[in-house]
Amino acid sequence: MKRPTVFAALACSLTLTAPRVGSIPYEDAKPILEAHGKAMSAAEWPRWVSARNATIRARLIQGDEDSIVNLWLYGTSFTRLPRVTDRTAAQLAAREAIEDLLVARLDDFVSALKSPGTNERLRFVRELLTGKGIDLTTAAGRAQAEAYLIGIRERAIREHSELRGAAGTPSAYATLYRDRGLSTDTRLTASFAIDRALAALAEAGGVQAGTVARIAIVGPGLDFTDKAEGFDFYPPQTIQPFAIVDSLTRLKLAAAAGLRVTTFDLSPRVNGHLASARRRALSGASYVIQLPLAKDQPQHEWHPDLVAYWQRVGMTIGKTVAPVPPPAIAGDVRVRAVAVRPSIVAALTPEDVNIVVERLDPIQDAERFDLIVATNVLVYYDAFEQSLALANISSMLKPGGFFLTNYAVAPPPPMETTASQTTAVYFDTQQNGDTIYAYRRR
Repeated sequence: MKRPTVFAALACSLTLTAPRVGSIPYEDAKPILEAHGKAMSAAEWPRWVSARNATIRARLIQGDEDSIVNLWLYGTSFTRLPRVTDRTAAQLAAREAIEDLLVARLDDFVSALKSPGTNERLRFVRELLTGKGIDLTTAAGRAQAEAYLIGIRERAIREHSELRGAAGTPSAYATLYRDRGLSTDTRLTASFAIDRALAALAEAGGVQAGTVARIAIVGPGLDFTDKAEGFDFYPPQTIQPFAIVDSLTRLKLAAAAGLRVTTFDLSPRVNGHLASARRRALSGASYVIQLPLAKDQPQHEWHPDLVAYWQRVGMTIGKTVAPVPPPAIAGDVRVRAVAVRPSIVAALTPEDVNIVVERLDPIQDAERFDLIVATNVLVYYDAFEQSLALANISSMLKPGGFFLTNYAVAPPPPMETTASQTTAVYFDTQQNGDTIYAYRRR
């Protein structure tokens, strides 16, 4: 009889032990409902959960639209025209020149959508437009597509204007995007901040060497086109699950061989990407991550610690490979690439979970997580929904385990109600950065 491969055995093991996804039970939600002045009976709770789950998931459409606008502004895969970055706008100066560039890029964008070929991003946009009844094979349809894209850009501009100055207090900042679409975009800076927080926890003795075996990442993200640079000269990719594994193994908080990673996301696009990567890994294929980093400009210089992180990330879980070369119009950017070992990718299990109202349930003590991470996730919810999400997160943490997030929140017991450790991280010498809050489950 042919013996199963290591990857096949791992797949069977994960399949057999995977817990099911369930909704937050009423008995856990009741004290949160009372604390927020919401009257709801046990009989009403399942209906509310079902309706709220659908409403939250519907917000993915608007988040996808925001990503499409960024692709139009920054993308290089469908045009040879300059990207509409802040630097380009400053160089053009005149409003008319900027608008002319936007219109010209829009023409190229919509023309490319007619025949997207193998371009995954363009194919996604085409499918979204086709789903709205827009026929890109006709002149009338392409005009309709341009009108639609202009409309979502204007909506994004309005929202951005409303958000400026809206975060007057830390609590307001923590729920800043509660009415916006759910974005799946991601950046390396978030993983750098988590790396620094893990190092601080290790130094303080909060996490002992070799004690992390199971981790969960809420909203792992998909690098479709981020809000800063929007590079699209490489395929869509996820970064954070592998970057965190790299940090844990480099800091000797975990052994790569026994580490298991679960991702929680409600986006079919994100979950499908991760599931596909895992299937390929079970057949022995590595996962290549492209790591672009714009070169320093007079008005923006990366912090030396972030540059050092960019230079080493991925090296404990993979090897350096030749990156995809950026086109000239991508600007002054350096790129490195890492091929993550198949065994690391195969240890990843994506779960379709809306963390506000869902959790792994039932979950055995041995299946609970030593570490759960959620960056740029809770900001999309109000204080009540954050409390529900935190209750779900707490239910899946081991006693003594940590939850890391980049917003100050107020978890209900048994998690700490205030962070036991905060780590301020700077991305650049202009002191733009983030703060990671570490909450321990008692």
